[in-house]
Amino acid sequence: MKLRTLVGIPLIAAGLLHVVPVHAQEQHDSPAASQADPRIGLAAGVHDAGTAARNMELVAHVPKPDGFVGPGGAASSLFWNSDLAFQGDRVFVGNYMGFNVYDISDPADPTLVTSVVCPGGQGDPSVYGNLLFTSVEMPNGRVDCGEGPLDTAANPDRFRGVRIWDISNIAEPEQVAAIQTCRGSHTHTLVTDPNDDENVYIYVSGTSFVRPAEELEGCSGAEPEEDPNSSLFRIEVIRVPLDAPEEAEIVATPRIFADLETGAVRTRRRRRVRTSATTSRCSPSWVWPPGPAPATGSCSTSPTRRIRSGPTR
Repeated sequence: MKLRTLVGIPLIAAGLLHVVPVHAQEQHDSPAASQADPRIGLAAGVHDAGTAARNMELVAHVPKPDGFVGPGGAASSLFWNSDLAFQGDRVFVGNYMGFNVYDISDPADPTLVTSVVCPGGQGDPSVYGNLLFTSVEMPNGRVDCGEGPLDTAANPDRFRGVRIWDISNIAEPEQVAAIQTCRGSHTHTLVTDPNDDENVYIYVSGTSFVRPAEELEGCSGAEPEEDPNSSLFRIEVIRVPLDAPEEAEIVATPRIFADLETGAVRTRRRRRVRTSATTSRCSPSWVWPPGPAPATGSCSTSPTRRIRSGPTR
């Protein structure tokens, strides 16, 4: 799929920072620690806001490119930047409207390599070799990356899940797969397996509403005790063949808050255990070295949840 690209436009609204290492004890004992908080009274602004930093130095700051700014320059949430992914001298900047790639070989003078406009937030990216993965959760995402409205509750053109891009030609990224999921992908975690050099795995977290089964077969918003195939309380694991990423597919749907013996879905709140739909929203944060190792997730009413995991478990 060929997409509209924007090339040669100055960099992002999120600046580049240089970190100055300082020992923790020095931070507490320094005179600055006893002074008033320097953030108090900072001037507001979009590109000219006041700044206050400790142990960091801002070395570059340029606006987002065309296509990633609201009408009239408005700072709309539909055009927010999201997460970053790094590879060599490049940084991939996710955005609710697509993604931008920058050359940061000179941190003081970062340059835009390419931009891809492809709506559907929040656009969190990860990169592996010649493949880029981006998360799509919002209902304005389209399979073809179009910007037109989707005016029905169940629309075959809607996309919510993980997009896979071939970036071997970084100037013209090409979407080679789009894996649909029932709740979209708020974010994701890329996992490698030392015993499997032919695939990478994408752990998918969807935190939005469950789409209707009329739009994506098999989706269910019912509670687990009502429907054992409920789309709540779970993540998806996508296997991506490195030599054929277009054949990527969901290979597992591990449950969160599931009893390892009975499979019953439970959540802990106020020192007691009960089923609750309000904790069906978890975001996978880290995955330890692959194999039968734990993953962690931050959930809406629970601080951290560990999930037994391997590439497909």
